Amino acid sequence: MSSRAPKRPASYRKQPSQLFIKLFTGCFLLLLAVAAVRLFSVQILQARTLTQEAENQRITQTVTPAQRGTIYDRQGNVLAKSVLVYNVSADPTLISSKQVVAQRLMQAFGGKAATYESLLSRKGRYCLLTKKVAPDAVAAFEKSAELSADDSESTKELKREMQTLAFTQDYKRVYPSATVASQIVGFVNADGKGVAGMEMRYDSVLQGTPGVSFSERDQAGNPIPSGIQKTIAPKPGHDIILTVDSQIAYYAQKQLDAAVKAHNATAGAVVVMNPNNGEIYAASSSPTFDPNDLKDTTNDAIRNRALVDLYEPGSTFKVLTLAGGLQSRILKPSTIFTVPYSLQIGSHVVKDADIHGTETLSVTQIIRESSNVGATRMAEKMGLDTFYKNLESFGLDQEPGVDFPGSTKGYLAPEKSWSKILLSNASFGQGISLTPVSLSRCVSVVANGGSLVTPHLLADVPADPQEKPDWASQSKQILDPSVCQQSTEILKGVVTKDRLAVPGYVSAGKSGTAQIAEQGKGYATGEYASSFIGYLPADKPQLLCLVVIFEPKGGSYYGAAVAGPTYADILGYAAAQLKIPQASQATGQGQAPQAATGGTTDHD
Repeated sequence: MSSRAPKRPASYRKQPSQLFIKLFTGCFLLLLAVAAVRLFSVQILQARTLTQEAENQRITQTVTPAQRGTIYDRQGNVLAKSVLVYNVSADPTLISSKQVVAQRLMQAFGGKAATYESLLSRKGRYCLLTKKVAPDAVAAFEKSAELSADDSESTKELKREMQTLAFTQDYKRVYPSATVASQIVGFVNADGKGVAGMEMRYDSVLQGTPGVSFSERDQAGNPIPSGIQKTIAPKPGHDIILTVDSQIAYYAQKQLDAAVKAHNATAGAVVVMNPNNGEIYAASSSPTFDPNDLKDTTNDAIRNRALVDLYEPGSTFKVLTLAGGLQSRILKPSTIFTVPYSLQIGSHVVKDADIHGTETLSVTQIIRESSNVGATRMAEKMGLDTFYKNLESFGLDQEPGVDFPGSTKGYLAPEKSWSKILLSNASFGQGISLTPVSLSRCVSVVANGGSLVTPHLLADVPADPQEKPDWASQSKQILDPSVCQQSTEILKGVVTKDRLAVPGYVSAGKSGTAQIAEQGKGYATGEYASSFIGYLPADKPQLLCLVVIFEPKGGSYYGAAVAGPTYADILGYAAAQLKIPQASQATGQGQAPQAATGGTTDHD
């Protein structure tokens, strides 16, 4: 038997070699397929994206801010403007003398040297050192780089490093009038976007369009002479002119602040407007703020209560009850009512301000004495349907239309939910809510002969008149002129006290003292909104003023005593500022007497 192993066939010896070749070929084909897929992805699927990325690395885009439009008052005084400033940046890789440069930056622009040094020590080729520095500060810094007489290499190198800093143009919003009409004007945020007041309301008109520059650069950041170099200049925003009168706004704010302080009140609001066309000369509240310094400013100071806050107006609302009754022809000025001191309505008792026996009062006397019981009798005689339709005609269930952020319609409960007590309360301005500017709008109807106008703040956009709404087309006649004349004659008799009359003018007005409602709790004990509203000249009004003092403490809280003197003071100043002729100037006769006969002074 042979001991040799059997001889393997030649085909068996070739098998490992063939397996290796097949494996190698498979891997090669797989790699080739991956490469093909990758090539397809890069060349076809990602071509546009990668081309854009490469272009972005090569092309530098610089945005140039647009100058925001200026806000003017009706006399051409600047309320808000944008001034040229610079943002300072650097390429940290180009600055080796970081400590020395940081010291120079501190001396020129303020801040802390350590902060600048820390910024210059960061990795990367760009860092923002400081923002919105004045041009004179930039000039001082550039001058400091040339002052040294030292001609050493180190000094030359420092100068070169300082000259690598970049100064890009920007704008800073400033408010030259500070607190004057600040709650109307509002302010912008750090990005230059309007976030309050007219800055917000007309942001799209004011902001303009930023410019942009495209520059093709090499790897070192240097412009390529033959590359893309294109600049699109910024387009400045439009200027706007407001109906506001800075002088009236300043005086109104000063007197309102003084009244709030004198009566230890929580806040106050004032509206001064033209009752014929709705132009607002002043509208603000106390406390207020300075938009140049927002560091410690509160939302309470920014909020313009005159334009956005709802409140129950109290007896100033009797003007609407009076006008509606006369318009319905259900009431006349001479219509007589029996008026006790108090009146039981269901489980509620309605009382007058002063204790008195049962009286027989005409509509004229009810308004002049501001009797709540008398107003209730008037509303009952009108009936709920007529009374409610009157309030609807005055637009109480609609937006007042004022062009201000946060402006809102009043609260008027649906007619089907009204009760006898709500009808009574509404007749003297409780149980319904509206803003001070909305009440001013309603009383303007009586003042101007029956037209419901739209209160507004924008007077003009000189560069683009189409941006200005057609305010006049929005007005509508809701009262007969004869009704307005009768109402005015009655309201003349309210303004009989020396501190309510405006010397040289015959005026008409109404006071109000309203309880302040608490959400879900009824009325707060001892908290009132004291107000007075009126207009002049009574027979051809050109000016209306409303003053509201919220939660006065100590002494009287009646509207005539608390808000009345401030109202008369502001109204008289505004009349002089607008050069409204006095009665003696208009008639050629002596000083006009203020008091009208046939009534007593408003007790509210």
